[in-house]
Amino acid sequence: MLTCESVRSTDSPHFAMLDALYARAFPWHEQRESEAKRQALSHPRYALEAWFDEGVFVGLSGCWQFAGYGISNIWRSTTRCAPAAMVNSCWRRFLTRAPLTILEIDPLTTAIAHKRLRFYQSMGFHANPWAHHHPSYHQGIADHELLVLSYPQPIDERQYQQFARISGTR
Repeated sequence: MLTCESVRSTDSPHFAMLDALYARAFPWHEQRESEAKRQALSHPRYALEAWFDEGVFVGLSGCWQFAGYGISNIWRSTTRCAPAAMVNSCWRRFLTRAPLTILEIDPLTTAIAHKRLRFYQSMGFHANPWAHHHPSYHQGIADHELLVLSYPQPIDERQYQQFARISGTR
């Protein structure tokens, strides 16, 4: 059975394994610094979660919840070859939390980026036309361009502007 547990601080018994997966799964320039992690964990709108299948750790998710929508800013399974059914189950459950979910993915410059887009589209996400740059988590590193996806429908310019304001402050 698929379950998830919320992690609210770096003192959580699950934080070390989530942080280790986070460090392996994301390039350094996409990783929050330690203080920024603590700030996110203490924010009432942020949720970092450890996902388990039959008690075995299978992944992590991080999201922001706002009135009427959620922003998924991280999701990773523990292996590159996680069973598709398990990954789909995690996402299906995650997508029931808000009437609208927004996430960012890398530009379509690699085969992996194209594969990631196809996966999200198979889950019902839509690519949006808005030019978007995510603020850097580190001094001296430029903001990076990302594609904005949304579920279950595309977002309009007003929704994008609201998302952009929020994503610039997280």
